[in-house]
Formats: sequence, structure tokens, C-alpha cells
Amino acid sequence: MGHATSGSPVIGARVETAALHSYDDAPRTPDADDPAIWVNASASGEGLVIGVLKDAGLQVYDLEGNVVQTILPPRRPAVTSEDPPVPGTKPESGTSACPESASGETYSRFNNVDVQYGFELIKANGSTETVDIAVVTDRGCDRLRIYAIKPQSSSGPLIDITAPSAPRVFPSQFVQPSSLQPTGEPSGVQDNDLDDQNTAYGLALYRPEDDDDGYRAFVTQRNRSAIAELELYAAGSGKVSYTRVRELRFNPVFTVPGASPGSPSIQWTPCREEPESDPQFEGLVVDQQEGVLFAAQEVVGLWRVPLNDALPATVTVPASRLIAKTRSFGEPWWAVPDDGEYACEDTAPIAPVAGTIAAPGNPSAGGLHLERDVEGLAIYYGEDEEGYLLVSSQGDDTFHVYDREDPTDHIAAFQVEGTGETDGHDVVNVPAGGDFPYGLFVVQNGQAGGPASEDPINGFEYDGSTQFKLLGWEDIADELDLDVEEDEFDPRDPHDD
Repeated sequence: MGHATSGSPVIGARVETAALHSYDDAPRTPDADDPAIWVNASASGEGLVIGVLKDAGLQVYDLEGNVVQTILPPRRPAVTSEDPPVPGTKPESGTSACPESASGETYSRFNNVDVQYGFELIKANGSTETVDIAVVTDRGCDRLRIYAIKPQSSSGPLIDITAPSAPRVFPSQFVQPSSLQPTGEPSGVQDNDLDDQNTAYGLALYRPEDDDDGYRAFVTQRNRSAIAELELYAAGSGKVSYTRVRELRFNPVFTVPGASPGSPSIQWTPCREEPESDPQFEGLVVDQQEGVLFAAQEVVGLWRVPLNDALPATVTVPASRLIAKTRSFGEPWWAVPDDGEYACEDTAPIAPVAGTIAAPGNPSAGGLHLERDVEGLAIYYGEDEEGYLLVSSQGDDTFHVYDREDPTDHIAAFQVEGTGETDGHDVVNVPAGGDFPYGLFVVQNGQAGGPASEDPINGFEYDGSTQFKLLGWEDIADELDLDVEEDEFDPRDPHDD
């Protein structure tokens, strides 16, 4: 799929969480994905790392890597004493499936998480309460789950405050079939069967400067080139719900220069392993001060989208907003039939295979730094508009540092020791515990050490291990000659000058 980046500094973590071991098709098996960092205003330097575990729900860690809370998925299958290990206790009877699951076999699956501060709830008696919140995409049930962060509560630190009436995020889908890999399905807006899982996926929260605009959640749609903008609102009785504001749509067809001087331009689109699926987004982050959304389209690259409440309910984002392309962007490709799907190859197959699709391209059209898949995004805030945009290039296990003010300016790349297949990361510039006095960078590690035995458990095959790693920002800054700006941005008050 690509080549390893040579010469990138390798930086060690200060803290690692215990590895979680996944077993293929096992009920509620853990698989760590995206983390978020919460910092405590009332206890300087304290904080939490909130990590999603997909089918296994959420796990909350202190800054020494200890588990302080396990949150089971709200809709979950039963687990027996014979099943592989899961967070929480077993056996456990489970619950019913997601309400809209026609099969009755689709359950909650947490995917991304983000944190915001100072959300005002309306309690049952009409009084208000200000809380920090963690919001999670429930990809299985196509919803957001909202949690109040209350570290002093006996039932905390996270408490579910999602309104029971919270709606699906994507009850419909905008389908854009590939002209090169036709499926026969029509283009345009269609109903969205929950069991097909074209559902809520990536997530970023945004607190606009004008409090009247409400807190926003940007949510990507699995298997689609679309992002929904939602407004979070206090639904009464201490609960939170959301309503749709607009949808951002991205055309998966791009115009690239011809492969030779004087040749016509090429209409290029990425190869699709599943021909009915658009090139999807996952990683998102919003520059809280500038009001700009950064979005990672996994096989395409990095987009920069200015936010504006005057935008219409449906926005087609122009290709000019693509600011950093993957190395493979625009390259010719070959889609080789593979059991109802395609194997996407960057060279012609040696032996002809019936039904192979060859797409023209220009090898020089791609970017210089990011390997597909582009995954997690985070912003390290500096003075004024300074700081850094941190991007995970999962295809070659590297992290890339771009200038926040001019995100076309690539500053450096690095790797985290013993870490690969990273799905998500987060960063804060403020003190976070005694081990992280100058800020904290947390990454998901998709290549954690395995169990003592990798033998199947009651027929369930071992399928890899994951964890989270915590790094001191100054270790990264010293190695890459970056700034340390612990006093220039308060995540609790992003618009404070």
C-alpha cells in the first residue's frame, strides 16, 4: 500500500495502558480506537483519557494509565462465561438490539470521541447546571451518546445524559456511484437501512464564539463522502439531544493533469474495494478560534473547510479546499475482482484476471507526505494563529506536523515507538498531571503486544491487540524543534484573548 518513511524520529511514550485483546466475531470484543483528553479546572494538572473500544464501549483512564471506569455499550449482545475476555463483568445478559435494526442483530459500536467544556444543562426543576461533556459516535445505532464529566460523582466520572429521544444522525444517505466501478444503483439521496451501517463514524466538537450559536458536532458518515453538522441542545431533565444544521458533501471525482505534457486532463476517482461505498472520512478536528474544520478523507487527503452559519442546509465543498493529498492521489489503479469486491492495486496484475478495471491517472498528481489511510487529526494551539495541526498517516505509521496558520506548510514527521495502525490521537497544550507538565499527546496503538497465548478461545480466533500511549509534548517538541506554548490557549475558554 505504500512505503515506510525513513529518517523520521522515533519518540517514546511515558505511559501505556494495558493491551486489549480482540477476537474475531466474538461478542463485545474490545478494539481501542479514538481517544480524547479531558483536563480538570478545579484540580490543576489532573485529567482523564477517554478511549473508545468499539463493540466494548468506553474505557476511562487516569494519566498513569489505570482504568477508572468502564462504560458498557447501551445496546449490547449477551456475553457468556465461555466467551473471550471483555471489559466489565461476564456473564452478562445484554440488551435488545438498536431500535431500527430490522435484523435484530445490530448493536452499539462506539467509534470516535471528543470533549467540550462548559455546556449548560436544564434540570427537571428548570434550574441550570454547567458541565463538561464527552460525546461519542455510536456507529452501530447511528446516534451520538453524550456523557457529563463529573469526576467527583460516585457514579462517574462519566454519566450518560443522552436524551432518550435522540434521533439517528443519518436516516438518509447521499449516494455517489463510481463511473468506473458501476453497481447499478442510482445516485442521489436514498433511505439508509441501519443494518447496512452507513452510519455515524468520525466526530469533532466545536464551541462557536457566539454562545447563541450553540455547541456543534461534526460527524462523518461511514462509507460516504459526507459530513453532518449537528447542534447540541439541552433537552430538559438534565439531558442533551441534537438537531441537524447542515450537511457537507464532497465530490469523489477530481480533475488531475494529464500524465504527459500536452495530454488532456483526467477525471480521476479513488479505487473502491467495496464498489457501493464512497471514499469515506473519519478523522476530524475544528480550530476552535478560527472556526475552520479539518477533515481527513482516508484515501484522498486533508480538507480545510471554513465554517459559516450563513451556509445553506446542503453544501458541496469545492475541490480547492483539499489542501494536502495522499501520495497515491491521482495515480493509475487496477481493481481486480475479489469475491464480490475488488483488490485495489497500483500496478497492473501480472496474470490477467477477468473483469479487472484499469483507471488512468498521473503518478505526479499526488502529495509528498501522507500515505493512505489518513486517520486522526488534532490541533496544538499556540499564540494568536500559531500552533500545529497533527495528522496520522496510518499507511506508513507516521505522524505529520503542519503549520496551523498555513496548513499547506509541512514542518516535520515522527513516529511513536512501538506504535502502528493508529486510528486516532489527541493533544492538549496545558499541564496534565505530574508526568506531563508541558502538555500531553495521546495516541491509539493498533499494534499492542498480544496475549500470552494467541490460540483461539472456544472457536474465536485472536484478531490483534490495541492500547493507548501517552507522550509528553516537550519530548515531541524537543525532538522536532517545535514550540511549547502551555500558557497561550485555555481549552475551557477557547475564545479568551
